[in-house]
Amino acid sequence: MIAVLFGVFAALCWSIHDVIARSIAGSVGGFRTAAWVMVSGFIVLSAYVLWDGSVWQASGPAIFSGLLLGFAYGFGVGGLFKAFSLGPVSLVGPITAGYPVLAVLWGVFNGLEPTALQWACVGATLLGAIIVARSGEPDGGINAVAPGKMPALLFFAVMAVLGYSSSIVLGQQAALSVGEVDATWLSRPVALLVLLPFAFLDGKRSVLTRNQWIGIFVMGTLDVFGVIAVNASGHFPGKEFAGIGISAYGALSVIMAMIFLREKVSPGQWVGLAMIVTAVATMSVTQN
Repeated sequence: MIAVLFGVFAALCWSIHDVIARSIAGSVGGFRTAAWVMVSGFIVLSAYVLWDGSVWQASGPAIFSGLLLGFAYGFGVGGLFKAFSLGPVSLVGPITAGYPVLAVLWGVFNGLEPTALQWACVGATLLGAIIVARSGEPDGGINAVAPGKMPALLFFAVMAVLGYSSSIVLGQQAALSVGEVDATWLSRPVALLVLLPFAFLDGKRSVLTRNQWIGIFVMGTLDVFGVIAVNASGHFPGKEFAGIGISAYGALSVIMAMIFLREKVSPGQWVGLAMIVTAVATMSVTQN
């Protein structure tokens, strides 16, 4: 249960993070925004790591595990932010929310044996995300994407799914060797290096406003808290199920986009959101 709750906390952080990203990425550029978020997250964590981090006594392989996390995370966050620059939260959030299921499948490959009810929760999470993505209002969801932009949006959404799902596994492993905070700190510079080539090709060169800088530092803080929570779940039994908790972020981001960005939510999307929330809650109370 604890691992799932860590995932739910990360989902809350990232849902707020996604609403801010949607409001900034279109004008700043998806990859540029992601790159600055990595910089801000590194700054936020540096004071703690320099003061009390275990990274300075860590072995070479332990440090490498944190750096490898950054490689995967760079592709995940870059793909997500670029997708947000092409479509609304009510579409991109649910499409990418199913990525934690891949972490569960990785656990199955390595000996995890989910119960029938837990498999049902995984299936309900995926189905709920599909329903939310496909059931938007006539001027919302998939219908809000500019003509011809849907293939690009899907490409970057898949990029986000693969990057984030890999980062769950790598982050939990890194937490065991170097610590969840230090692993998150190590991952930021590597993620930035992954993002820089994309950022230079993003086509956006405008000077950031004060509010955009504030938004980026808020996103950077929320992002590192979310990553730390997921990494920390690696210390607990059933760590693979933390991903199911994370999947709640698709539902939470849609609700927050409705409140703060005035994006419309259809009755069909509410059904999908209810499925996701129910599946996550059930997984939380049934995990041993």
